[in-house]
Amino acid sequence: MTPDQVELIRKSFDALWPAHRRLAEVFYSRFFELAPDARRLFPDDMERQQLKLMDMIAAIVGALDKREIFQSVISHTGRQDAQFGVERSHFAAFGDALIWGLEQQFGPAFTPGLKQAWITLYDAVQSEMIRAAQTQFVGGQRPNDKRISDHS
Repeated sequence: MTPDQVELIRKSFDALWPAHRRLAEVFYSRFFELAPDARRLFPDDMERQQLKLMDMIAAIVGALDKREIFQSVISHTGRQDAQFGVERSHFAAFGDALIWGLEQQFGPAFTPGLKQAWITLYDAVQSEMIRAAQTQFVGGQRPNDKRISDHS
């Protein structure tokens, strides 16, 4: 990511924070439309999961200029997601739902440059999470009884 993209993401995230609960709600609604099979991985009551999502995004945005922390947060999350049954196809739907949710949140203020910055960030996150998820089960088996909501 370029320094300008990092700055765009930080400023936009700060601007959306007052409405972060709404963004999480809209995001998950869209995510489950795009990946209905992922719904089984989540609890019926999504409030806690929505807060976790926004906390995770906040951690990623906060670590954009701290490469080791950024890498650690994403790798840890990717390994956890693998344990909870997240599939590769879910990552693409997640990214699509995130960008769509940001577009809904910002409206016309979601400029092409801002959109590209978020896409670039998500592409980096997705690649690392998939890599970490793939290494999670080298020589092991994926448990089937855990849910994403059980993340700590």
